Amino acid sequence: MNNAQYVVKGGENMKQILPDKVYNILKWVLTVVVAPTIALIAGLGQLYDFDTYKIIQTISLIATFLGAIFGISVYQYNKGDN
Repeated sequence: MNNAQYVVKGGENMKQILPDKVYNILKWVLTVVVAPTIALIAGLGQLYDFDTYKIIQTISLIATFLGAIFGISVYQYNKGDN
């Protein structure tokens, strides 16, 4: 079952893929949690002398991808406000 809602904005039907609560949680994770998590992993890696390069790069790439998708989504949603 698809729980996507259709939003009418600016005379266009736009499909809202994520519920607002899920969107807000993911946005918070991307803007608040990711950077300190990367710093923590890097710091622990230096402290305990283990290589964190692949872990940090993986988290960074996923966050960058999701950030770009969210940015496109917000742009498309707000495009009807003009």
